[in-house]
Amino acid sequence: MSNRAFALLYLLCLAVCVGAVYGARAARAARPDASSPEPLERVAVAIPPKPEGALEQALGDPDAEGTRYDETSCDRYEGDFRDVCYHALARQRAPRDLGGGLLACDQVKRRRLRQECQADVAELHVPTDLEAARGVCPSIPTRKWRDQCFFGIAMALVQIDPRQALASCDSAGIWLDFCRHDVLGEVSVFDLDMVLEVCAREEGDLLTRKTCWHGIGKYIGRIDLPRAFSACERVPLGPQNLYRENCMHGTGWAAGERFGDAGLSHCRAAGAFEDSCRLGVAFQIERSQSDMAVDICRSVRRTDLRDHCLAWVSR
Repeated sequence: MSNRAFALLYLLCLAVCVGAVYGARAARAARPDASSPEPLERVAVAIPPKPEGALEQALGDPDAEGTRYDETSCDRYEGDFRDVCYHALARQRAPRDLGGGLLACDQVKRRRLRQECQADVAELHVPTDLEAARGVCPSIPTRKWRDQCFFGIAMALVQIDPRQALASCDSAGIWLDFCRHDVLGEVSVFDLDMVLEVCAREEGDLLTRKTCWHGIGKYIGRIDLPRAFSACERVPLGPQNLYRENCMHGTGWAAGERFGDAGLSHCRAAGAFEDSCRLGVAFQIERSQSDMAVDICRSVRRTDLRDHCLAWVSR
């Protein structure tokens, strides 16, 4: 099997898996009915962050050296292999050639992958022409991928204009809370003061407010756990300590992501919020080590958090 064929087979399998994850996460992220009363839950996590761009990582940096795609090579394939090849070609073109990227997307036969392709092209074109990139999103017919398009644009703006990135989340629809979580989390790594100021505005419902603080711990913790714990100490306690708990949960998530169950040893630095940190570790590793996650939940001392942890990892 040639290197190109192997790459396309790998991308095809990954695209199917990531698509399934996105569908499940979209269902989880459905926003509560604004007319219903808002319960003040003590649980630490608001929503888990969206998948970390597995498909994007597999397709690679469009500017990087490596496999290059063109219409001739893509037309040698059939069915899903052809679709994935054209998706890769679209991403390859997108940074410099928006129209060419979208033309490649038009060759993708499978509707879901075609719309994902269009969203990817828009996101990758942001550094070249923001308004042109934004103009792609309304043309995507399915709400899921139309909203994802705006989400991707917000993420692409983080390093360019953090406040504009956050404002772009307002167009992210079903991904609003995911978008704010990820944008503010990434910004907190280089401008914590801005994020603390934004979260202190108390914008949105309780879910939105909890999510705001969670991203601080998760994103800083991915780089520097002691720094993340220090950042969480700057987070206000909030109602029933929920805001500080969310930040510590996010730091635990990062510890689990980096060190697996060994990340628990870092949770001692959370002090009175160690249980919230332990929940973060359990929630993160549940996806790959469900039995270990259950054991971690059972070690949580606080009854309400222990019960919630067990319910989450056993769902």
